[in-house]
Amino acid sequence: MNEKNFAEAAAKMVTDAFALKCDLSVLVEDIYDISFWRYIIESVRPDLKDKLDFPVPCSKGTRGKDILKKYKDFISDKLIICIDSDCEYLYKNNTWYMDIRYIYNTIVYSVENFKCSPLVLNEVCKDITNRTYEFNQLFEDISLKISPLFYLWIYLKKDGHSKQFEGIINNKKLEEVLDFNGTNFDNLNDNVNLCQAIEHRSNTIIEAIKAEMGESWYELVIAEIIPDFKRELNEQYEIDERDVLQFFYGHAVLEKLVEPLMKKVIELLKISERDLIKQELKQASEQVRKETIERFNNSSSQDLTTKITDSFKYLIDRTSNKPIEKIKQKLKQELST
Repeated sequence: MNEKNFAEAAAKMVTDAFALKCDLSVLVEDIYDISFWRYIIESVRPDLKDKLDFPVPCSKGTRGKDILKKYKDFISDKLIICIDSDCEYLYKNNTWYMDIRYIYNTIVYSVENFKCSPLVLNEVCKDITNRTYEFNQLFEDISLKISPLFYLWIYLKKDGHSKQFEGIINNKKLEEVLDFNGTNFDNLNDNVNLCQAIEHRSNTIIEAIKAEMGESWYELVIAEIIPDFKRELNEQYEIDERDVLQFFYGHAVLEKLVEPLMKKVIELLKISERDLIKQELKQASEQVRKETIERFNNSSSQDLTTKITDSFKYLIDRTSNKPIEKIKQKLKQELST
């Protein structure tokens, strides 16, 4: 479609939304993103509950950032765009969706990263097992292990070297770095084994990059360029090396690390809770212990995948996550009643 066609399509979306008794049309990259953006918009504008339309902006049904970019000149308080940042603003100049009225981005890598917050994962553990788990320290440790690779990865993109290293560092490789499966995690204190495995995989990629570019180039980048780059990210975007998992490739974090890790943690917490029930009811009859454990098993049989999928709601309902608060503030300023 040419520019005129996109203008007409945008106008039709607004008209169609009105016909559906909706007050706002929201363009998102994928159908899986709808629940996140619906929830965060409605948290800022409760009056828009059940009045949001999510039209398909392409006849093929596909969306994606490139498609949504075609509509950037036709947005308004009746038609907005919501996308994953993919952290492009860290390495691209003049990213088309940054600081534009009625265009909202995740700030972190993607919607998936919000489902991987220590806070929300701990809430999921409490909902299912009545017990907590210390994700904060674990995720800080993992972030520190992968931070050298993260900063180097972003720098290579920023400096225009990313294509040269496509065979060494890419999304597939980042998934392999965080892959929980195959690591030794047999009890709730096995964090060290997991962190060591991740660090080893990360360092393997760094060594491959060093071998490709040469020792002198690598030492220059690591000693002089990366420290300044780290300071820049911290000062401009509040990205600390302990928070790198928020800005790392979202699908890798969610699918390769968080989902299998949570499955194991929940399994271990259930065992711990059953043992506690047995201990607390050791003076009770066998029948009472059996019935109590059976009730716990029933209450803890919730679907973990669904719980994680919806877990971002814990963040939106609180004020402890800086990227979420930035998104909400922009929505409040631009979509005021």
